[in-house]
Amino acid sequence: MTIDVERLRRDAHDRASARPRRPFDGTIEDLLHDGVPLRRYVPDLRAPGSALAFLHGGYGLLGDLDLQDGYCRRLAEALGTVVLSVDYRLAPEWTLDDAVTDAVTGLALLAGDGFDRLFLCGDSAGGTVAIRAAAQTHLPLAGLLLTNPNVDLTLASFDDERPGGPDRELSAWSFRAWARVADLADAPQLDLVAGRLPRTVVAVGTLDSLLPEARALADACGRAGVDCLLVELDGAEHGFAGTERVTEALAAFGELVRGPLGD
Repeated sequence: MTIDVERLRRDAHDRASARPRRPFDGTIEDLLHDGVPLRRYVPDLRAPGSALAFLHGGYGLLGDLDLQDGYCRRLAEALGTVVLSVDYRLAPEWTLDDAVTDAVTGLALLAGDGFDRLFLCGDSAGGTVAIRAAAQTHLPLAGLLLTNPNVDLTLASFDDERPGGPDRELSAWSFRAWARVADLADAPQLDLVAGRLPRTVVAVGTLDSLLPEARALADACGRAGVDCLLVELDGAEHGFAGTERVTEALAAFGELVRGPLGD
C-alpha cells in the first residue's frame, strides 16, 4: 500500500480550516513550550484547579491544532475546564513514544501553571497517546477521558463487520510506522497497561470497528481494580466526536471531571 502522507495531511488541514469556527465564550491562545506547539482554551465559566491535555485523532499520521478545534471548544465549555491541545509529533517521521513525550510535556506545563487536578483526553489515535501517557507519567492524574480510542494496534480486535470504523489498511500502515514494527502483531496492546491507569471514561459508537477494543480496555480496568465507565453510543460511528452525539460522551466526562477525587 502506497501512502501519500503529505497529501493526507494537507487535505485534513484544508478540511479543518474550511469549517466554520465554533463560537467560544473565553480566550484561545497558541503557544510553544519545549518545542511542542499547543493551543490553550480558557472558558469564561470554569472550576478552579482543573485542566486537561487533549490529543487529536488522525491515525498517528495526520492532524494538527485545527483538526479538532471545535471539539476542544466544546470540551472546555461543557466541562468548565482549561483545555490544552497538544500538536504531538506524527508517524512516519516520529514514533508513538515521541507523541507520548509531547503529551507529557503538555501535562507538565499545566502542572507548572498550578493546576492540581489534571486529566488526559484523547480521540481515536489520540486515545492511544493518552492511554500510554497516562500509564507512563509520574504526574498525578485525576482521570482519563477517551472517545473511540485505538487500544489494540495489532488490529487483531478490529471488527470488520461494524461499518462505521476507521480505515483498516491505513491504520495498519500507520501503526507499523508509529510503533516501529515490521510485523503488526508486535504493535502495542494498551489494555495490558490498564492497571496503571487513573479513573477512566471510554465513549464509543456501536457501529465503530473499535468497539471490541473499548470493551477490552474496560474489562481490563475492571480486572485491575481501576474505575472505568464504558459508554456505548447506539448507532454512532467512529467520528461521533464531531457530531451532536458527543454530548452523550461529554455528560459522562463531566461526572468524572466535576466529581470527587476519590481514593
